[in-house]
Amino acid sequence: MFVELNSLINVSEKDPPKRKFILLSDSQNDGSFIIHHFLALYIKGGFRVFFVALVQSFSHYNNVAQKLGVNLRSACENGKVTYIDGVKLLAKALADGDEEDSLEQSTADSCSGDNNPFANLRNASFTLQPLYNRIKSTFENEREPCLLVIDDLSCLLSIGIHVQNVIDFAHYCYSLMCCSTTMLNGCFVTLVHNDSDVEDEESLLLWKQLCHYSHMELHVRGLSSGYCKDVHGQLTITQRDQHRTKHNTRNLQFKILEKNVTFFAPGMSKAVL
Repeated sequence: MFVELNSLINVSEKDPPKRKFILLSDSQNDGSFIIHHFLALYIKGGFRVFFVALVQSFSHYNNVAQKLGVNLRSACENGKVTYIDGVKLLAKALADGDEEDSLEQSTADSCSGDNNPFANLRNASFTLQPLYNRIKSTFENEREPCLLVIDDLSCLLSIGIHVQNVIDFAHYCYSLMCCSTTMLNGCFVTLVHNDSDVEDEESLLLWKQLCHYSHMELHVRGLSSGYCKDVHGQLTITQRDQHRTKHNTRNLQFKILEKNVTFFAPGMSKAVL
């Protein structure tokens, strides 16, 4: 995890976010490094995580986690992390062939060992309810801090799931992790893309709806001046009050290192100074 980012958003591995929906978004840049930050934060703290990985392989996430000082594979094996290999499960759901064979193999490939929640993806009546039910049953009556992280929701739009289905799913996840009367210390983190140079009405609608629910948004974007080897992008942190009527915004720049990310005020890079 990145200690400087913890300080910026006022969290720690002993005191992670509680009853918060933290929206990660990016535009003309890659904001996925913040996904790795929250994974490492909760794993180091010894808390439960439900991780829906829709973009990268398990090996990728495990390799990055090791650089940040945590062992994702071990956390999966000891039950602290429930890992849904969305890449494989979506591929099986979309592949031609016998559905029963696909379900059987997905059971073997999924770290969590249940039926494929995307099995009926080709059906017009498909919903994300099976995935939500899986998340809900995992966290049922959880009293300790826990994290639901999805990387990333925009992927669901790209494979043809209707935007309203994705919005409804996200709202259910938000309600479960942040508003439940039985689970008092949940946190929901997800990433969406909002590229300013692409006309994508569904992605824009998804982002706007999630902004409405979120308590905090971490928005990563590219530099307006273009590529710079010493400054890799800009981060805007928007924190909203409980009623979403007021917000505080802070703008920073960052540089991604091998095992860390450094943050600094705009124009204050060591290379510039």
